[in-house]
This record gives sequence, C-alpha cells and structure tokens, in this order.
Amino acid sequence: MRKIAIALVAAALLGPACAATGSPLGPSTDGNASSDPNAAISVMSSSTAADLAMCADETNRYRASVGLRPLVRSAVLEDFATHAAAVDGVAHVAHNHFAATNGAGIASAETEILWWRGFNVRTVIQRGLAQMWQVGPGGEHYDIMAGTFSEIGCGIAVNGAEVTVTQDFR
Repeated sequence: MRKIAIALVAAALLGPACAATGSPLGPSTDGNASSDPNAAISVMSSSTAADLAMCADETNRYRASVGLRPLVRSAVLEDFATHAAAVDGVAHVAHNHFAATNGAGIASAETEILWWRGFNVRTVIQRGLAQMWQVGPGGEHYDIMAGTFSEIGCGIAVNGAEVTVTQDFR
C-alpha cells in the first residue's frame, strides 16, 4: 500500500515533469491527440518482443551499475503497461491509466516516457531512461527504477508520430 501511495504522489507531482518540453529530447508540444480512450486500441500493437526486452534490459543495466539485482520481466505487467502507454499516449495525461485503476491491483509503481516525436522506439527508450536515471537518488523516476521491486513490465505505444513508453513495477 505504501508503494502505491508513493507512486500516486509521484504521479501527481511529476505528471507535468514527465511531459516537460524544456528538454530537446522531450516530446513535441503539438497537441492534436484524440481524447477518445477507445482510440488507444489502435496503437497497442506497436510493442514488439525485442523492444519490450530491450526496455527491461536497459533498466536492469542501470540497476546493475549500482549493484542492484535485475528485475524479472512479467507478462502481466507488460500487458498492463502496454495498455497504459496506449491510453496515456492518446489522452496526453501522464499516469492516467495507472491512477484510474490504482495499478489494477498488479502494478505498484510506474514511470513513463511520454509523447516523444522524431525518434524511433529504441532511441526513446535509451534516451528517456537515461534522463530518468541521470537525476539520481531522490529523483522519483530514479527511485522507482532503483526500487525494491522484483518484476518489471514495459509497454510501448506509437500514436502517429508520437512514442510513449510505460514501465510498471511490482
């Protein structure tokens, strides 16, 4: 319960930070996204097994750099994260699906790389996770990535030219 509360507080505080446009690597400010949550269904198939594995591997590479054990990929978390990436990517609302479902009873924390334009999926994963990790201890994204979780699920949604990557943890 404490982890969920921390994730929800982080989502409330960092929602705007997740979508910050001040970074040259940040998402575009073009705002023509659909507000129809059912439109997310059309972007859910964008996750490939190789991209999902790369997302988890990249997180585990960062964890290993500070002596933390690797997280195990979870198909259940990947399904949840993929749906979250699709819903949040279309709605342009950070952690919308996670907050609305309280992690669906399976996810305890979440990070997101939101609405990046002009990059392929793997570049978004590499650069987005690098930005989260660079903040270091005390940064909400870093603290989630370095948290005491045992499992990870990544989800990827491509909505037109925008890429959203969601990581869910438990």
